[in-house]
Order: sequence, then structure tokens, then C-alpha cells
Amino acid sequence: MNETEIQILKKSGQITNKAQKFAKKIIVPGVSLFDVGTKIEQFIKEQGAQPAFPVNLSIDNQAAHNSYSDEELLISEDMILKVDIGSQIDGYITDSAQTIIFNKKHELLKEASFNALISAKNYLFENLNSARVCDIGEIIENKISSYGFKPICNLTGHFISKYLTHDSPSIPNVKNNNNLKFIDLCDQKWFAIEPFASTGKGEIFEGANVYIFQYLEDRPIRNPNSRKILEEIKQFNGLPFSEFWVGKEMSAFDRKFALRELLRQQIISSYPVLLEKQNTLVSQCETSFSINDKEIIDLVNIDELY
Repeated sequence: MNETEIQILKKSGQITNKAQKFAKKIIVPGVSLFDVGTKIEQFIKEQGAQPAFPVNLSIDNQAAHNSYSDEELLISEDMILKVDIGSQIDGYITDSAQTIIFNKKHELLKEASFNALISAKNYLFENLNSARVCDIGEIIENKISSYGFKPICNLTGHFISKYLTHDSPSIPNVKNNNNLKFIDLCDQKWFAIEPFASTGKGEIFEGANVYIFQYLEDRPIRNPNSRKILEEIKQFNGLPFSEFWVGKEMSAFDRKFALRELLRQQIISSYPVLLEKQNTLVSQCETSFSINDKEIIDLVNIDELY
């Protein structure tokens, strides 16, 4: 990447950092997920960027892809809340996550994913020329296991490229056999490391609820509301979107029906909420990195929030 691209990424990362600090300020017991998610997204826009995806607000055993909805769900003091935020400027995305708790009994679980990320970050900075994808997976697994929790084996960190939040290769949170070096992978890509620690068995599955969608391809569709939403969706350049970003002049029923039609015709895809087994808890921590001229940059510096 050239210097202009790096500067855009740095600005995106600074806005993501500010958005996470803003989230920490406004997230208190009694506030609704809808208010939290919409206020964070508006904050990102006011800072000069756009949300890279709908704010993820995943609760307790939800690991990812929960977001705000028209259900009046309020934050409670016993929740463990993962706040996954991304900003983008002209397609240059920075991705981040923090875990917010109010009850100190969740402190160790929060600490496990955070320290797994910090251990991986420190290793990268100290061993930039030799650090491999498999090294990071092993470090994360060992750190989370040392707390008595399980890393989630089927959720990973990921590379990022312009207008693509999840590019290849993935960065597993467990031991693996990917010997690729980070320094050889970052010509036109950057990456996010995101450990998940679980009190369960360390595997997630897709739930029934869906709040996040993504454009796949253009196809003919008859429903006029679906056609209108399809045209709105194209402005996101393939990035994930929320139902609340489109069809704002429609009734909730018409908007949901139009989205179902787009899903049925495979014009858009969905991101179901990802769950650990019932009665378990999950924490998450994430930041984004770039490598340029053999220099590694933490674009978001999520550790400032802990």
C-alpha cells in the first residue's frame, strides 16, 4: 500500500477508536440496544467515516452478528456485551471489538480475550519478520486456555482489503498449520486479530435471528419495494448493511417483506446471529493492523479502552 492509503487507514482507525470510546461512555444498564447501535453509527458518520458494517452488539452466549433491532431490548447489569465496530473511508476498513461488563464476576472472561489479543500483538511487534499465522493461533489458544476457558475454534480473525471486511486467509484462534508469514501477505491487505473466549466448548452455530445482510448480485425482481431497496443497497459497495439503513420511508412490514424477497431470490445474503451453547458466556477483543515498509501499525489501539 502507498502512503496515501496508509494515512486513510490510520484516520479510519482513529475514528474506530473514538467510536469504541463513545460506546463505552453511552453503554449503561437500562439503555436499549437500538439506541446504542444507532448512536454509534451516527457518531462514526459525524467523525467523517461510514460504518463498515452494522454495529454488532452480541450478548452473553451470542458470539457475533447480533445487532440492534426494533425489539426493545435493554442492557442489564449482568450482561456480557461484545461491541464490534468497524469504520470505513473510501473502502478502507478498520475493525475492532471490546467486551463491556458491569458485574465483576465476568472480569476473568473479559481479561482472557483481551490478554490473548495483547499477547498476539506483542509477538507480532517483536517478531515481525518471522511471525506466521499459525504462531498467532497458538498464542491465542494458550493464553485463553490458561484462564480455564476455551477459544472459539470456528471463529477467526481475518485479512481485510478495500470494501471487503473478511478477506483470506483467516487467522484462527487455535493451533493450526498455516505457515504463511504476515509480512508476505500485506501488499494490498491488512488484517484483524480477534480472540473469542468461551465458558462453553468453544464452538459456535448459527441461530435463527438475522439483523445483518449483504449484497450478492443483481437479478430481476418484481416487488417494487424490493427493487427500491436493491438500488439503495448498491451504494454500500458490497459491505454488510442493516435493514434500518434502507427503505426508511416504508413501513416495517413492507421493508421486512422486501428483504425476504431479496433473500429468497439470492440477491442478498444474511449473517445469522452466531451462538455458543445455551447458558454459556463469550468475550471478544479485536483490533486491526497494517504492515508497510516492514513497519507494523496497530490501527485502532483497542487496548486504550482497558
